[in-house]
Amino acid sequence: MSLTFIAMAAAAATPHATHVVQLDHRGTPMQATYTARAEVRHKTVGAKVPNRMDMTRCQWTATIVVDRALNHGPALARTVSSDKQISGSETGACTPGRRSGERNLAQHDAAIRDHLLAVAEGDRAPLLAELDAVRNLASN
Repeated sequence: MSLTFIAMAAAAATPHATHVVQLDHRGTPMQATYTARAEVRHKTVGAKVPNRMDMTRCQWTATIVVDRALNHGPALARTVSSDKQISGSETGACTPGRRSGERNLAQHDAAIRDHLLAVAEGDRAPLLAELDAVRNLASN
């Protein structure tokens, strides 16, 4: 049973999309890699009553998390955004092997990619500010 949960956690942590940004910080070329991944939660709602039609539904919610990593090392690697959510539901109870949220995320590839690009663009100024702060700390 625990092996199933490990497999589900690995599937949920699998990168969904990546975007690489080239930037120049005070004459030093740098590369930032942004990776979107989905953290999926499932919940069974409804009732299953004997001698009646099954009324359960598997509701899923995927939170799209965008992580940033720099080619110079892990110093400024961090989660940049986790505010995008995608949700849906299917008939029947949620079971470990069903993976309804992961299967349905393929329908939202364009929205996930657009979110990733918007986060990468919005992170440019904060990233340069963080690089300046690290440089100032190192020079003191």
